Amino acid sequence: MASEHSTIQLIQKESKIRTPRVHMLELDANCPVKAPFMLMDCLPGNVGMDLDMKIPPERKSAVFEQMAEIHIEMFHLRLPKIGIVVGVNKDGSYRQGPIPGLGGPFDTAADYFRAWAKKTKFGLSKNQLQEAAGSHADEILESTSSFLTLIHKAADRLSLNNNGPFPLCHGDFGHNNMVFDDSYRSLGVIDWEAAFAAPYEISGEFPLSLSVVPPAIDVPWDYDEGGRPKRPEDIERFADRDTYIAIVKQKEEELGLSGECLLSKILEDSDRQYLASALRLYKRGKPAWYSRLMEGFLKHEYA
Repeated sequence: MASEHSTIQLIQKESKIRTPRVHMLELDANCPVKAPFMLMDCLPGNVGMDLDMKIPPERKSAVFEQMAEIHIEMFHLRLPKIGIVVGVNKDGSYRQGPIPGLGGPFDTAADYFRAWAKKTKFGLSKNQLQEAAGSHADEILESTSSFLTLIHKAADRLSLNNNGPFPLCHGDFGHNNMVFDDSYRSLGVIDWEAAFAAPYEISGEFPLSLSVVPPAIDVPWDYDEGGRPKRPEDIERFADRDTYIAIVKQKEEELGLSGECLLSKILEDSDRQYLASALRLYKRGKPAWYSRLMEGFLKHEYA
């Protein structure tokens, strides 16, 4: 809660991203209400998923534009290390702390990925995986273990920008945490409790509204011989991702942004996009052939 409050302070001071105003923060469990709490404004709208689980086709263009503007702003909020925001110093700089479950703050992206490989557990137990994956369970279990080994060994090669400063990552960004009015005009972004300064590839991952299962780790029968998706919903999702990249590029041009570390360039790097998605899905416990993704990634890196 303290980190979320500090992150909101950073966002409100350093960007135009709208967030609820915090009126009071109480971290003492022995306070009069007997629980820590944060008192903040209620944005007078609905999160996108309450309006519709999927973005309506006629609203996609407007929502993607608003999403891109927020994503670009977050991506250009930079901090010296990889870690959560834990406070504000008297000089206005921000103190960083360890990421829950991983540690840190980390000086490099490689340090972050090594810690991730060492400390992250697959989101399903062996019995749960057996139930979910059936006859493929043993193969997938071996793949999940190999994935961690490959991440650790290749940690120095996983990010295009190993050193800081590092961009802010919301941790759960998509229309699920954007508040809209009934006309799908964005009123703000909520739920910053998982936010941290992250490697570029993690901060630059597509919003969850546009997330896909990386083809390399997915069931092969959902793709044709050229690796293209067969299912109509997947075909639509990949087309939406292309649209989002085009919108981000346009917004970056309008803002006069240039250089190698642009959000659009991260979005276009499919190998690293799929890597970021695989890390998220692994932690969640999605049964998949994770080691295949890293094997393909390394083949491209060393080609």
